[in-house]
Amino acid sequence: MEEVKSKYADRDVEFLAMYVREPHPQERGFRRYKKHTSYEHKLGYAKELVEIKYTSIPVVVDGFDEQYHELLGNLPNFVYIVNKEGLVEFKATWLDAADVDEILAELVTSDDPSRPVSQTIATSGIGSAI
Repeated sequence: MEEVKSKYADRDVEFLAMYVREPHPQERGFRRYKKHTSYEHKLGYAKELVEIKYTSIPVVVDGFDEQYHELLGNLPNFVYIVNKEGLVEFKATWLDAADVDEILAELVTSDDPSRPVSQTIATSGIGSAI
């Protein structure tokens, strides 16, 4: 997603990530990460995630009650692309950079046809749009 964000940096596109919950608490590969016990605990994990992933994408942390995650459909690793009018143009149950690139290329090109953009991120074939 960092590559996609860089590609659209001059095209009036905003990126946000939302940390909602620890998806695999104490499972294989995530043994040290426990289910959140408080908002402060959740916030600590979110900060650690930002450090590990070296992301420049702003991360918002949903409340301990996961109110916003519920409002957005409680999807795992979800992605929404919202246009300038606030309408959802695309949503998927799995974040795939190639899908995001494809939709953004279409949106920014239709927004400013004098500066067309084409998809350049290779697809991974993971996940599916809903």
